[in-house]
Amino acid sequence: MASIPAREQPARPSSLRAWYRQRRQRLKARSLSQARFRLTREGYHLLFVVSFIFLGAVLRDVSLLILIAASMIGLLLLQWRFSVSTMGGLLAKRRIPNRLNQGTATICQVSVQNTKRWLGAWLIVAEDEIQLINPSDNPALFYAQAAADEVPANSTATCLYELRFDQRGIYRVGPCTLSTRFPMGLGKGWRTLSIIDEVIVHPRQGQLLPAVKKLLQNANDGHSHSTSHVGAHEAEFYGLRPWASGDSRRWVHWRTTARLGELSVRQFDRLEQQQACVLLDLFDPNPGKDELRRKHCELAISFVATLVSQAAIAQRNKLAVAIAADSSFAMVGVQSAVLANSMLDRLATVAPSSKADLSAALRNMTAPLLANPHLIVVSTRPQASDSLQQTFSDLLGKKASSRLHIHWLNVTQGELDPYFSWTLQK
Repeated sequence: MASIPAREQPARPSSLRAWYRQRRQRLKARSLSQARFRLTREGYHLLFVVSFIFLGAVLRDVSLLILIAASMIGLLLLQWRFSVSTMGGLLAKRRIPNRLNQGTATICQVSVQNTKRWLGAWLIVAEDEIQLINPSDNPALFYAQAAADEVPANSTATCLYELRFDQRGIYRVGPCTLSTRFPMGLGKGWRTLSIIDEVIVHPRQGQLLPAVKKLLQNANDGHSHSTSHVGAHEAEFYGLRPWASGDSRRWVHWRTTARLGELSVRQFDRLEQQQACVLLDLFDPNPGKDELRRKHCELAISFVATLVSQAAIAQRNKLAVAIAADSSFAMVGVQSAVLANSMLDRLATVAPSSKADLSAALRNMTAPLLANPHLIVVSTRPQASDSLQQTFSDLLGKKASSRLHIHWLNVTQGELDPYFSWTLQK
């Protein structure tokens, strides 16, 4: 039985729209990457003078004035030709860290490459467009500039500028625009290159006060601490002692053994890793309208970010962090630098909300709460421990709920001040 060839299906309108959109973007990027030229303010002034001289020369029939006007027009043509030719062979490359801390200055390096064989480039200005893309409540544009005095033919010049982000979030850096007004400043030639980088700005960190240790210790009283065998990272060397039965040969200190004539081994102080469960509640009844409440939310975010950075990375403590804000999120076992950076990335984009759901955030961290039923809540609303207790009871039963202890820290009432030091931005 002969098979009937299938008919080709017509393209869907959505596919046609996607193809047309992609084609428009490619054409737009190609047109922007071409060298362009426009007159500067000085160029327009010169053009006005040339027009006035030329009009007077025609009305008065003065040949000398016509020659002067023609020579001045030649200057504009020379500026146009030189600017377009200079921009035609320039490329750029940017080096910038992909993660930064809020309020910390960093250096961005822009390398300008001249691919032409003979013609150099002078007074090249590299301008980057910077925009906050997440959270998108403030989509204002910023610009950063750096200049290179000279880019010889077949070579590369480097220019630097300093960046400091005063607001956390994800920023888009680019596209990059190269421009020059050399040699006479009568016109500006420029070329836009589609080199775009994303920079994640982590929340600004402060200083944990000594009372935080007591807060974490209270959260672990009566529960087993996470310890492991003695190793390079789990213990601190503090002395030597005589050999005892069961000691590992790896810890024998041979130099002391040879000097004393008896076996001596290294003695270590075992470090106990603290575990803590933290719930960040960013409740704001009118998001973005109350400046004081916004600062309180930023203070709470900064405290949790500092706790993750210092307690989880530096002190190797184990954290379980949940977030109740515009969306619910939880991450358990935050102990390594990779997981801490992932948590900081999430804190960089979190936004306060009037619908912050504490119950949904608590459901995502029931496992660590069973192991350590002590919860530290950093919140911008009055205490709601009873509601959380009821949610935990509905999830795991009354017996597990009776073991849950909640330590509520209301940021708006200054209850975070004994544990954290941070200067609010003006």
